[in-house]
Amino acid sequence: MRALRFLALAVLAGWFASAADRQLTGRVVDANTGEPIARAHVTLRFFQGAQPAQEVTLLSDTDGVFLIANLPGGGYQVSCEKAGYLPASQMMGAMAPANTPDGKNASTVVVKLISQAAVEGTVVDDKDMPAENTFIQLVTQLVVNGRRQFQGAGGGSTDETGYFRIYGLAAGHYYISIAGRLHGARRTKPLAYPPLFYPNATEIAAAQPIDLKAGDELQIKLRLPEPVPAFEVRGVVATVAPNVSVNLVRQGSSPMFQQSSGETSWDAKTRSFKISHVTPGMYQLTAAAQDGRNTMQASTMVSVGNADIAGIGLEPTDTGLDGTVRVEGSSAQLRPMFVNLQGPNFSGGGQVDADGKFHAANLRAETYRVVPQINGQQCVRSILQGGRDARDGVTIAAGIPAAPVDILLTGHCGGIEGTLSLSDSKPTDGLTAVLLRKAGDEFVLEKQAYIGAAGANSSPQFRFQQVTPGDYMLYVWPQGAQIEYANADYMRQVASYGQAVTVIEDGNASVTVDKVLTPAKN
Repeated sequence: MRALRFLALAVLAGWFASAADRQLTGRVVDANTGEPIARAHVTLRFFQGAQPAQEVTLLSDTDGVFLIANLPGGGYQVSCEKAGYLPASQMMGAMAPANTPDGKNASTVVVKLISQAAVEGTVVDDKDMPAENTFIQLVTQLVVNGRRQFQGAGGGSTDETGYFRIYGLAAGHYYISIAGRLHGARRTKPLAYPPLFYPNATEIAAAQPIDLKAGDELQIKLRLPEPVPAFEVRGVVATVAPNVSVNLVRQGSSPMFQQSSGETSWDAKTRSFKISHVTPGMYQLTAAAQDGRNTMQASTMVSVGNADIAGIGLEPTDTGLDGTVRVEGSSAQLRPMFVNLQGPNFSGGGQVDADGKFHAANLRAETYRVVPQINGQQCVRSILQGGRDARDGVTIAAGIPAAPVDILLTGHCGGIEGTLSLSDSKPTDGLTAVLLRKAGDEFVLEKQAYIGAAGANSSPQFRFQQVTPGDYMLYVWPQGAQIEYANADYMRQVASYGQAVTVIEDGNASVTVDKVLTPAKN
């Protein structure tokens, strides 16, 4: 172990020959018991301005301790992995000096690993026989881009004995989705298992969640219901693209974990599809055709009742978005940058070339927020689509070409210098300052900054740079907290934790935050 530690020190000394005399000491412990965790895999990543991140890895010793010396200034991230535990990651601000007896500047960190949970069990069919190849998926609720939504959290299929095991799970509430398939002679009949959520619901809203705690090994037995009459959905895809896929997805659940319904067959000669074993319900039918690097899509809603459906025609079109990025008062070529498109269920984007042009390909049909990753001293002045303000979102619709987007950057930005001053002795490690902007009745995330550790005689600090002038609300909450900032009702309840900030052109606002918004545990 000592050899590994010294190896890490030597590598760092080679990377940062002019580094300040700083060092980081840490300890890896079990979050539940506090006991040290030996031979945990620790990775330390360094961030210095626009320079690429650099990292060093090592193992904790028998006491769970690790030491890394010759550290540069700047921010860093500590990540840790160990078999049987969930991975942990912690972003830290600038390395805060704290004089040690030998005159070196040192920082300390305690990494707490949480034991993983698991669910295992067996599935039998309606005749109490082992249900092979039944897909089991765990579903949980997470906050994504400020909205609470259902999201898949792991899954797998049963073996020939009907057994399954899903592991690597965090503590929390989970729903279980079960998708069974008929076998043997029953497959030739127009029957299929209806959708099922544990223990016996057909919709997730009526399902019973399971509660997993850290380290739990839950065992359950599932029984499929009797199969019901099923039907076919048939149609044609009008495209010459060589690669075509057709999916039928039952509505009423989050797209983040929906599984394709029925069994699909594709005839490349006639460009026709057939989806069999479809149970009654409302579905979204989507055809995706890939031609080279681009994907075209078309979709329609299908209501399956008590008869087969035929004669559907789909004509895929490009689902991309073109755009231009300009800098106010400048005709110089742009630095390399990327434009992100953030949707509620899908994200994409495109690289901006030197002429300011970009193309985001293969987007799903939904509304996206346009977020440029700016590698310079600019901020967003405006985002327009077809002459209208599109800073709060652009909509991609299947079969309808999207109007191009025009992004204007400016160098006349503002900034915020912040100080965290809590009235009690609560720890300030692992906190994030979050800058929110009002968009209609809800908030969108503008920027976030990790709060640095306090010095010997100073309070924790944070900073926002290259902020578009305007009015914002500033909050501080724990890293990774599930805060529904896009939920207007929730934000009204926690309004007292926020602080209004106005950013002006070429100016810096100074704020002091004295409250931390900590979400209630479920």
